Amino acid sequence: MTASSYRSGGWRSALQKPFEFFDRVLDVVERTILVSAIMAMAIVSMINVISRNMGASVSWADEVAQLLVVVVTFVGLGHGVRMARHIRVSAIHDVLPPKGQKILIMFISLTTGALLFFLGVLATDYVTNLMRSGRVVPSLGIPVYYIYIIAPIGLFIGSVQYFLAFVRNVVSPEAWLSWHHKDEYAEEDEDDQVGGSMTPEEPGSADGAETPRGGSQHG
Repeated sequence: MTASSYRSGGWRSALQKPFEFFDRVLDVVERTILVSAIMAMAIVSMINVISRNMGASVSWADEVAQLLVVVVTFVGLGHGVRMARHIRVSAIHDVLPPKGQKILIMFISLTTGALLFFLGVLATDYVTNLMRSGRVVPSLGIPVYYIYIIAPIGLFIGSVQYFLAFVRNVVSPEAWLSWHHKDEYAEEDEDDQVGGSMTPEEPGSADGAETPRGGSQHG
């Protein structure tokens, strides 16, 4: 290894460490909120079903379930970006050379992160207006902004995740969709096709009859 490549690898590694720690913290926060919200939705729904069958419906169950859907939606936004599970339209991406694909991913990550940040600012203004209005949830009596504050938080987390994807592409030679997931769209499709296709007929099998696995046929 040459001195220049060692220095290059050194600054890349040093730059990755703080972002790696920040990504792990975000992952813990996202997973905790998502798991708690989904479990709460299941519990509230079960309580509501049981109470209805007993002839006494829970008045606040529907509102709580709707509010928890908001929480899961906006927190799941950032987690979906982290896991590279967002929708991809790869018509232009697939015709570019590897270097062009990486530049395109970096451009998309940076612009999408900026857009989510802008939407987060707008959502913050909306929550501020809710706070000033004094609106409350009818059945629970709590301020509405307690719930909808998750909207700007989720948008800002999504923005940070796209920014992390951009940084990952800067400090790594390969193309990355997120901090942890490489750009392996084509390879994944090929693997899915191979895994989902039927096992080809083995040579010597008559009329396409498949030879049983685990042993040979004896005449």
